Amino acid sequence: MILDLVRHASTGRAGHFDGRTDPPLLPGAADAVRGGCADVAWSRVISSPRQRALHTARALAAARAMPVDVAEDWAEWDFGDWDGQHRDAIAVDEASRHALQAFYQDPGAHPPPNAEPWAAFEARIDRALRALASPDDASPVLVVSHAGPLRLALARACGWPLASLWAVRIDYGTRLRLRVQIDAADRLWGELIEVRQA
Repeated sequence: MILDLVRHASTGRAGHFDGRTDPPLLPGAADAVRGGCADVAWSRVISSPRQRALHTARALAAARAMPVDVAEDWAEWDFGDWDGQHRDAIAVDEASRHALQAFYQDPGAHPPPNAEPWAAFEARIDRALRALASPDDASPVLVVSHAGPLRLALARACGWPLASLWAVRIDYGTRLRLRVQIDAADRLWGELIEVRQA
């Protein structure tokens, strides 16, 4: 199965931990993403339920007269007490700077206070990937989501360590093309085929 994982269009809030916080897209932001995907065909369009992803998905699907399926599993991680804050507003003293650095090194071991449990986040991204890892679709499937789920999907499918997730630039509108399969031992595996920035 080929998956195109696309981060939603710009909200103008780069550097913010927007998980359950759901700012709107900037006016015209979805047009830039639509233009970058004009030559791609998909068999299905799936979206996170957050408005910033859903509005991006609808813009991409409308150009092809396709419906959008909403999947809760593709929602951004809930960043707990950090949700909606800019990283500079979090790193106000030595202790909080250390907490932020530890988070970037290993978000599973050092999550923000009161965040969604990391194991639950991993489980839902695994479930979402497995639901799509079918060889039956002739064309790629599009998933419009967020930076967190896209990074975790890369880690889970490709076997990358969490610390390496930040090495992949996933700006607004970035498209990751993955090949994802379930092997004979029921293990999920995949490979990154392409990264395209909007």
